[in-house]
Parts: sequence; structure tokens; C-alpha cells
Amino acid sequence: MNEYYGDTDPELSYDSDYDPMEVDSDVLNDEEVYMNSESEGDESDIYSGNTNDSTSRDSNIHSLPVDLDNSSNSSDSQVSSNGSSSVEQNVDSLPTEQITNPSVIVPMTISSSKNVENSEENADNVSSNFNMGEEDAFSCPICLEGLTNTGGHKPACLKCGHIFGENCLQRWIKTGCNNDARRCPTCNTKASLKDIRILYAKKLVAIDTSELTALEIKLEKEIREKNLMKQEVEKWKIRSESLSNDLQKLRETVEKSGHSGQGYSSSGVTSIRQCLKKIIMCKDAGGCRVLAFDKKSMLLAVTQQCETPLFNNAHGIRKVNASIFELSKECVYAHKKTIRDMAFHPVDNNLIASASLDKCVKLTDFNSNGVIASVETPEPLWSCCWAGDNSNILVAGSQMGSLFYIDRRFMKLVESDIKRAPACVSLVPLPPSNNRKFICGGFLRSRMDLLSIFEQDTNAIIYKETALSLKGLWSSTTYDDTSNLLLTSAKPCGANKSVRHIVSKIASFDEQMEIQPVVTFYGGDKATQISRSCIIPQSRSDEDTLVCAYDEKSNHIKLYSVNSGKNIHNFQVRDTFLDLCHLSGVVINERRILAALSEKSLSIFSV
Repeated sequence: MNEYYGDTDPELSYDSDYDPMEVDSDVLNDEEVYMNSESEGDESDIYSGNTNDSTSRDSNIHSLPVDLDNSSNSSDSQVSSNGSSSVEQNVDSLPTEQITNPSVIVPMTISSSKNVENSEENADNVSSNFNMGEEDAFSCPICLEGLTNTGGHKPACLKCGHIFGENCLQRWIKTGCNNDARRCPTCNTKASLKDIRILYAKKLVAIDTSELTALEIKLEKEIREKNLMKQEVEKWKIRSESLSNDLQKLRETVEKSGHSGQGYSSSGVTSIRQCLKKIIMCKDAGGCRVLAFDKKSMLLAVTQQCETPLFNNAHGIRKVNASIFELSKECVYAHKKTIRDMAFHPVDNNLIASASLDKCVKLTDFNSNGVIASVETPEPLWSCCWAGDNSNILVAGSQMGSLFYIDRRFMKLVESDIKRAPACVSLVPLPPSNNRKFICGGFLRSRMDLLSIFEQDTNAIIYKETALSLKGLWSSTTYDDTSNLLLTSAKPCGANKSVRHIVSKIASFDEQMEIQPVVTFYGGDKATQISRSCIIPQSRSDEDTLVCAYDEKSNHIKLYSVNSGKNIHNFQVRDTFLDLCHLSGVVINERRILAALSEKSLSIFSV
């Protein structure tokens, strides 16, 4: 093929194989063909056409579309107005020989202003798509929320590599899919909970939620504390309402008594004497029997029966904090049968001895809440006490009137005084004193038919018995060392048709009589239960020494004044009380405190 370009000939000469091709300027319109030369203003005609066509064009156009139809041998050459061709090639990317050699025909693409605008729009779309992908890389595809570096929305992936929030991925696999079709939300690859892996990337862009997490934890803590405070407020509201109701009832009682013409003095009935608290010990089993109080540790010991069949209805000891009247949750189950008496050790106040109908004396340690020693006797036991002159000797009285002496250092039975007599209902320690009889001290025993004092007179564990002149069917005995007063309570018997509470005084060492009666108080004529009364000594010089006793006939807890010899107050109660105990050293609103025990509950009174 021979081709040539003529400098002055306006038409191109072709071989016979090619027909002349003309570029129609009307067809090209604004999209005309130009190529920039290396020097500005110098243009080389690649195709020679009509001399009327414009040869000076915008030098910014870089490409020329050319359509060659070799098969048709037609002289018509058509260039589409939209700049598209079957072969497109940029001039900038052509080899040097194609640009410099005029014999080589190069198909090129027309660049138009529309194409330039389209290219810019495409670039913008690519940029926006890239930014969107960048944002998606830091958000969870499931919830579309940002990933965090703490908490439950940390980045996690499956074995396929797709990244999600941890809790979203777990929820998807657990509930979003069926058990047999658990798959990745993105690629549908089979997945399970064990495929989840937490990602720890140094350059991972995630939302810092550490402060938010700390604030949430703090908020939950504050909410819990707020709920606890609300419960406490409700508790005290109920307590306040109860006390207000009790106060209103007492005021009405005072008003009624005032209208009936009864006078009131400082030692008479006042609205301050009332039941402060009632503690339910057990709901069904009952079995509460005796109390014991230790002033040093401020502990009140209460006996009760176990309510669960696990311990085979055993009997145990529970502690009550006397400063706040709070019942402990622990119960030391020590005996198989009813506990009839308890006594705190005078020196080691964490130790308490208990005597039971199961013929055993047991020593319980409240520090460890367990029984540390046990001694078995031949007879069921009703009472026990530590000897007033020897803190190592524990004395136990039996249902048959016998006495058993136990040495704490060995926890073994060292002496016995076996008798066949009425039961020994109470044993009371008698400390040494130089101002009264029985200087060496010992203990006081109350059998149902006899009162006697035992005093040690030799180095051996042998106590000499001295019988007292008082006669009666005794149910309990209490001795107060500070006032040297002895309270003995007797059931109705013989000529005495009512219950008697006799207050006596142990005579001085130089007097003939061993005991001197002071005053006697009389109760009702009914006493089916053996209940214990108590002495409440004065805590101030302006107070009276009181005697507290439960009267079964009237169902009252009665207060008697030793100084005036009168009944000064009665507590109306519903339960049958078996033991009364003065909480020495506990004072509330300048009132002394009395603990009263029934079969199922413990009541606290201000007297």
C-alpha cells in the first residue's frame, strides 16, 4: 500500500484498495479533530480535506476519532457525535513512531467537553464510594452502629473474616438463624459461636466508650444504693407508724384512766413504759424456754427448737445483740431435748453452759458458734450455774434434786450429790462478800420444796449446805449482788392460794438469822407453767428497785416497786411468758429494759 500526503493538493491520493474518505465538518460540528504539535501554533494535517474546513482549532483537544471501514470500500466516513468508536486510544500513550511517522494511521478517541464532565463526575462518585467504604469499615453491618474498644460492641470476626460488633454477632447466630442454618450475615458462610474471635488491632478506628462504660457502671451502682435507701425508708416509715399507733393507744388509756379519777405520780403508769420490740423466734416449732444475759459482751442468749427436720427437732441457742436488739442468723444446735437453763461464764464471756433434759451439760463457744465440750450425767437436768467462789466449777441440778459438780479445766464430772427429792428448779451464784453472811460465797439452790445456800468450807470440792427458813412451792430464785436482795417466787400451795413473790435480804455476818424478808407481792391464783421472775435494781438514786413477774391469771407482766411495796404498772400481753430477764446496763430514754420470752417470741419492754 502506497500512501502520500501532498503539501498543496487539497485531496488525499489512495491506492485502488481504498476509496477517498472525507471528514465532514457538519457531522463533527463542535467535536472536530486536532492534534497538538510539539511547538505552539504548528499544526500538521494528518488528513487533507476540504480547504474550507477550519484548520485552526482549540489546542486543548487531544484525541481524534477515526472510523475505517475496510470491507465496504466506501468513500463515506462517519464519526459519531458522541465521540464513541470501535477502537479508542489516547495519543499520549502511543509509541513515538506512530506519532512521528505520517504513514501510520492511528485510531483515537474524541475528547469532548461532555466526556470531561462525565469523567469528573465518575471521579467524584469513586471518591464518595471510597469514603463510604471507609466509614463502613468502622461500623457494624448488622446494627450500623460504630464499633467500640470496650463493652459488648468490640470488633469481632468469624472464620470468613467479616467484622461485626461482638454482641450483634452473638445475637445473630443465637436468635437470627435456625440451629441448622447459622451463617455469616455477609457471605453466608457457615458459622457458630465458637468461630467468633475478638479483634485487637492497633490501628483500628473505634469509638472510645471507656468513659461511657465507667459512667454506666457508676449509674447502676447508684441505682442499687438508691433502691436500698428506699427500702430502708419504707422500713422506718412502717416502724414510725407502729410507734405512733402505740403512742395513740397509750394516750387514750391515760385519758380514760384520768377521767375515772385515778392519779398518776412519777412512779406510776406513764406512756413511756411500753413494748419496744417483738422478735419472732420461730413460727411453728416453739420450744423457746430460757434466757441468759452477759453485760460485758451485751449478748442475750435465747433457747429455741429447730424448725427443720434436718436436725431432728434439736434444741439450740441463738444470740441477740442487746445494743440494737438484732437477732443473729446462726443457731448453735447443742441438745436433743429441751434446754432448761443456761449460764454465761463469769470471766470468759464468750462461753456459755447449758443444761438439758437429755442429761447433758454442754459448753458452747460463741466465737466459733459451736459446742466445744460435753459432759453426760445420770439424770435429766433442770438448772445450772457457775459457783460464785470458783469460776472453774460448774454446778448442775437434776430433775430428781441431785447436784453434779463439773470442772471446766477437764470438762469431766468430779463430784455428785445424788438424792431423791423434788426437782432443782434454779441455781444462783453467790459471790464472796465481807459484809454479809456466807463470806466465802458459793451458790444458792432452789428445790421445789427447799431453799438452801451452799458454801465451800474446805479445799476439796465439797460445799456445806445451809437451809433457809422460807417455805413454799418454789418456781424460781434470783439474786442481785449490788442490792443484796433475793427474790423467790412460789406457786399457790396449801394455805397460800395465790402466787407469791418474796423479796428478802441476806443477813449480815454478825446476825443470827440467815435471811431477812423485806416485802411480799401477791399475784393471781393460777400458775400452770413454771415461769421465772426477776429483780431490776435501780440504775440511779431516784429510781425504785423493781420486781417483774408474769401473772398467768390476768395475762399481765406486772411491775412491783420494792420501795413502795405496790404494783405500779401492768403490761397487757397475749402470750404466756416463761422467762423474764433484766438487761443490765441497757437504758433507752432513761428507762431500764426487760426481756420477756414466750414459746415462740422475744419481747423487749421499757420499764
